[in-house]
Amino acid sequence: MYIIGIDSGGTHIVAIAFNGEEQIAQAETAGGGNIALDAAGTVHRIVGTVEKIFQQLPAAACAGILVGIAGVATAGGQDQVVSALHELFAGPVVVISDADLAMLNGLHGKNGVVAIAGTGSIVLAQTPQGRLRVGGWGWRFGDEGSAYDIARRAFQTILSARDHGRVSPLEVPLCAALQVPDYRAAVSRTYQMDRGTFAGLARAVAQAATPANLDARGAVIDAANALSDQITLALVRTRLPAHATIALTGSVPANNDLYFQVVTDRLGSHPLRRLQGSNAPGVQYYRFR
Repeated sequence: MYIIGIDSGGTHIVAIAFNGEEQIAQAETAGGGNIALDAAGTVHRIVGTVEKIFQQLPAAACAGILVGIAGVATAGGQDQVVSALHELFAGPVVVISDADLAMLNGLHGKNGVVAIAGTGSIVLAQTPQGRLRVGGWGWRFGDEGSAYDIARRAFQTILSARDHGRVSPLEVPLCAALQVPDYRAAVSRTYQMDRGTFAGLARAVAQAATPANLDARGAVIDAANALSDQITLALVRTRLPAHATIALTGSVPANNDLYFQVVTDRLGSHPLRRLQGSNAPGVQYYRFR
């Protein structure tokens, strides 16, 4: 017997089959899967990953499929996904949000805090009384500690420097990343970008964050502190014990050592779990009925 966990995010979909020994039996990937942005395409790609697994593993041996989908909390679409998968599989199919899947993967079904920092950000706490949310209000009103936030802080830094008659050492790597000649052209280019593309500039900031580039380091450190503040708020409001686990997931803490170190320094009294890769393994902590 085996179970399938599917992590359907804005960038890509990862489907993993785990056998009874919690070992990976098969893994499949597909393109982006944010159901709020592309409902039909998301469903089609999710079904495609399951079809590939069933080509190698018998569907009759599957004990359940858990799907965590970006955008489902606001856009819905659970029934559509369940219906499409039931055309392939008669067993239990459960659709939850990608944040819920991250909580399963990060906390292993126990109480604690999960901070998700990718393109956007959100902090979720699980307690015996229920769940608490801090942040997660999107790029216009929040997303503290996210890739978008890092890129925004970087631009605020170089523009503030210009206002004060200085040139920030962050200006050159950002202009290079945008392939533009100067900071004015860089600003103009950002207004032609969507949210995800702008957030991608956080990679250039992270690469520039050497000891010699204090402005780049500052953007990363300030963003990490902003997320740490939200985690601290969640801990205070929930009164979780000092041994409660804090799990960090998303591309920012997974790939940025400086960022992760800042959060560790702020919250290291709690057990910290740094998640890297897909949250599909969260299916191992879900109980199918």
